[in-house]
Amino acid sequence: PTSISHSSVSSETLFAFWIDLELMIARMAAFNLNEEISEGPSRSELRMALTQKKNVIIKGANWSHILDSEPLSIVSNDEKVIFTTWKRGLYCIDHDSNELWRSAPLKWESTIKESHFIISMHLTKNGLFVWSKGAEWILINVENGDLIEKGKIEFPHILENVFVHDEKTLLCSNDGHMTWFDNFDFAESISTREKGPIHDAKWDPDLECWRLCIWRQDIIWSKSSKNKKNREEIGKTIFHKNDKWMVLDNCGNFSEHLS
Repeated sequence: PTSISHSSVSSETLFAFWIDLELMIARMAAFNLNEEISEGPSRSELRMALTQKKNVIIKGANWSHILDSEPLSIVSNDEKVIFTTWKRGLYCIDHDSNELWRSAPLKWESTIKESHFIISMHLTKNGLFVWSKGAEWILINVENGDLIEKGKIEFPHILENVFVHDEKTLLCSNDGHMTWFDNFDFAESISTREKGPIHDAKWDPDLECWRLCIWRQDIIWSKSSKNKKNREEIGKTIFHKNDKWMVLDNCGNFSEHLS
């Protein structure tokens, strides 16, 4: 009875985290998306079970785990699921929850408070990129968890999200600052600012632009222009569906993104 905090989908399976701060519990589970999702216990039933120290099974899950630390990020592909939790290292498992490897907590250079907080992970052809709030990155070998390379981007804001498409990277702050660079060539980066946090960004290869959901606006940002369109509800996620770019808003409705 709480929202998903982080999730990833691969091979028609949902891998997701739930955290309930009131009840001080965190769970991780996997679900087959070809099967109907079962209704779980109510909050009162869950609270009663925890009081009686009973194990609560997540209904319909392929598998589930109780976590002893706050989940921060998760990513997956057809073979692996990699995740991290607060003040823990990286964990890599297969789709059946068998552990493949684990690493010690990552070490960051910045000493600014919470700058070492992991905010994003991305699987690329070069390995696993892990990003911190301090705009530092670490490249990890996906096969064994070994460190390959590390660095820092000059981004004078608190990093809140990173969107990646092939060699294109978009850094975003919570107050609307964005920096876009290709192939880690920061010297050729471009930056802009909008009002409010960036809820989602997807690369449009046809228009060679980023499609953005920012508060109550749809935005198309290319290297030569930026177009905007207001919307009544808050856009949360962008999908490419039936050859159209669609937005899922906070009321659960789909509508077309700015074209």
